[in-house]
Amino acid sequence: MLPSIRIAVVLVVLTGCAGTNDESETASDNSSPAGSTALCPADIERFLAVVKSQDDAMIPEFTPPDDEEALDFNASASELIASFHAQCQKLFDVERQGAIWQRDSFWSRALAEHELPPFRFAALVRDVSLAIMRVRLEARLDLAQLVTRARQQVEQTVRLMDEIDQVAPDERTREATAQRTRSVIRLGRAVALLEFAELVRQVPPESAAVIRQYSRQLKPLLPSSIKDELLVELTRLAKAPDGNVESDGEVEPAGYETPGDEQ
Repeated sequence: MLPSIRIAVVLVVLTGCAGTNDESETASDNSSPAGSTALCPADIERFLAVVKSQDDAMIPEFTPPDDEEALDFNASASELIASFHAQCQKLFDVERQGAIWQRDSFWSRALAEHELPPFRFAALVRDVSLAIMRVRLEARLDLAQLVTRARQQVEQTVRLMDEIDQVAPDERTREATAQRTRSVIRLGRAVALLEFAELVRQVPPESAAVIRQYSRQLKPLLPSSIKDELLVELTRLAKAPDGNVESDGEVEPAGYETPGDEQ
């Protein structure tokens, strides 16, 4: 699976009221960085009203950009990290996603009926999804450890690529060339996981608290990718020694789910 596709799969949909009733100051304002301000009940009520207005109510996913530049597998590790980071930032640009939903006949009608600007709905989708993931992850692992392991995996992959790059491309063995290609793919996955882990860790405790309050209403609306694949992959990463996790993209079902799990 190419890194750009892995990023879209891993990051699924991403991360409000800071103690005020003024709608112009809610955390769903697109000027607020992801996870920087807390969600409040009014945010969740507006979010639920829009999502539940569709027949098969489900939290929508952000749309991967359709103008991604071709990935240069021969670029240096640092250049590739910058490219992957830019992809992540673009993928979850609320203005871009809001414009997409504005062009969709169903979503534009639903947002107009609830007087919710498209970019603010996109910010709510991001913020609510990040807060949900924080609630689910912190019940299983230490978020700080997850970020540490994710960063270690990026650093390990960079060291391996830099070592391979000390030999000119036309002088490398076939095995080294294949290993570097695999490392590029692994680096894309690692950067995506690190970006997501850091966003989840930044979610305010107040947002997690309001998500728990609305748990029963939100849980049926979760895309399957949030329920299973992402949880498994992040848990595997957090518990791996020194972030040394290999993945071929296949994951086992979330067998550790328990009936008492709120999210």
